[in-house]
Amino acid sequence: MGLTLRSVLLSPRAGIAGALSHADRRRRTGGRPVEGFAPSLLAAIGGASLSLLWLKVGALMGVREVCSAAYLTGFIVAAAVLGGILGLLAQSLWGAAGGPMLRALGGDRPDAYELRLVWGAAALPQVFPLFVLLPLDLLIVGRDSFTTTRLVDPVSTAWAAFSIALAASAAVWSLFLLVRGVQAAGSLPRWRAVAGASTALLCLAAVVGAFAAATFLLPQGAGCPT
Repeated sequence: MGLTLRSVLLSPRAGIAGALSHADRRRRTGGRPVEGFAPSLLAAIGGASLSLLWLKVGALMGVREVCSAAYLTGFIVAAAVLGGILGLLAQSLWGAAGGPMLRALGGDRPDAYELRLVWGAAALPQVFPLFVLLPLDLLIVGRDSFTTTRLVDPVSTAWAAFSIALAASAAVWSLFLLVRGVQAAGSLPRWRAVAGASTALLCLAAVVGAFAAATFLLPQGAGCPT
């Protein structure tokens, strides 16, 4: 697995193609799940990482706020867990719907397990924000990284900006790996692979949008958006 992950990072298209070949061997020998457990774990990590990035960027842009700091730690943990769950749901949705979409773009029609594997491989860079940046955020800045609290310490302010830049770079890297994975799984040229990758983003947006719409049905206490 270590060699496979390394090849995905260093030579994405070839690395993902190798992982797909390995998954196909597992399918022929009756392995379950066909793609293994690593893609699901990485999808959950990716969802959690993107959720925490949203907390920081949303607070910075002023589109969300925290009404009370009393349960802030629980709020951060819950956001990460929820992001992981939504990431898994989006991965499953794309596994079911992505094949026909790629076929419509003129490529092959990958099996659901192949698309789930591509999603998991694309989420690999999100390990860094979750397991490296998050502890450093809490150590250097504290929980204020995830709130609209104004940072007065120049060191904390500089680190918060640097941390957001690194996390955003990891998200862009994941998007690049997704495009390469779509090329490998769907046998598509580059620009059609970009369109194919956008269908994965649409699946993610659909899952997150459905959850956000469901929250409007819940009673809102004092109308504080989080």
